[in-house]
Amino acid sequence: MPDFGDNSLGQDHFPFLAHLEVPPAWEAASRLFLERGGPVMVLGAPDTGKSTLSRFLVYKSFTAGLPTALVDLDLGQSHLGPPATLGLGLFPPRLPGDDSLFPESLYFIGQTSPVGSILEVSVGCRVLADQAAAKGVARVVVNTSGLVHGPAALRLKRTQVELLHPHLLLALQREEELEPLLQTLWRDGDGGGVPAGWTLLRLPVSSRASRKSPEDRRRYREERFRRYFQEARRLTLPWRSLGWEGLPWGRGAPLAAGELERCSQILGVPALYGEASGERKLLLVEAPPRESPAGPGSESLHWLTWSGMHLRLVGFLDGARRTLALGLILPGAWNPEEMFFWTPLSIDAALRVRFLKVGKMRLTLTGKELADV
Repeated sequence: MPDFGDNSLGQDHFPFLAHLEVPPAWEAASRLFLERGGPVMVLGAPDTGKSTLSRFLVYKSFTAGLPTALVDLDLGQSHLGPPATLGLGLFPPRLPGDDSLFPESLYFIGQTSPVGSILEVSVGCRVLADQAAAKGVARVVVNTSGLVHGPAALRLKRTQVELLHPHLLLALQREEELEPLLQTLWRDGDGGGVPAGWTLLRLPVSSRASRKSPEDRRRYREERFRRYFQEARRLTLPWRSLGWEGLPWGRGAPLAAGELERCSQILGVPALYGEASGERKLLLVEAPPRESPAGPGSESLHWLTWSGMHLRLVGFLDGARRTLALGLILPGAWNPEEMFFWTPLSIDAALRVRFLKVGKMRLTLTGKELADV
């Protein structure tokens, strides 16, 4: 490993530099980052070079002898961790340009778009930044997603800015596509501006930044998933020991056996598991009911099929809801005592699993994306 803080280090040690074009404005931004420290947030539409600029900032800080963290918030085109997660990397011990699938920390979201998960992504970015601070790392580079248009983009970016309080904001744009977002994020009595102590820099996009097609993006995600699961193994966990979260479990108390039997009679199909929240009941069923379920009085019954849970992406969380690893629910007959997963999670780490967060994606065991059912 090269010496930390050696300014002579170049592309022999960091191959990503060989393909990097650094506009003068990027150099100026990196100097400001080194001088000021604190969080820096990189904004930009898709394919504007946010990840490249983020790596460059980490490289400049690393070779200056300054410990740095990179927080990757791009769920679909992630460079730290697998897709559908937020990732945290620390440099050192990692070297700039390390796009590890197993970084220092992950925050499981369960889908590849922040739309519909604004709260979870916002909380996750703060959690990962706090973890970096707990390690004594003051310089944090935050690589945001390419969602920059529409109400969801404004809510997401505004929340992230308010939670992270970045000293420096770097806005990559080819023309002026970010201006509506930037002008809405910061507005004072004189018609514009950023809070005192903050700096907003508008930066050009590198000429080497290329646009990717939806197919290119899908292939990238599937390759990341394939590599993440290539060392996976079958894992068995006791069903009753798991707290469920997501899609849309974890919102009520588990139903007793007698209540499950009553719901089975109403639906006309076996109810395997269920939760109640007020008058609303969510049921996991063996097969779709032949008719829409209608409970007595104001009772509201909703259902998901067990087969629809097969191959669904899940996050394994410990008691503090830290993401330990990702997994897939393996197909098979319903077992009321155990669940079976495909995951690279170690046996020792499996002993720490307390919560199972169910995502919205389904994958094959080799990482191919499947349509939801």
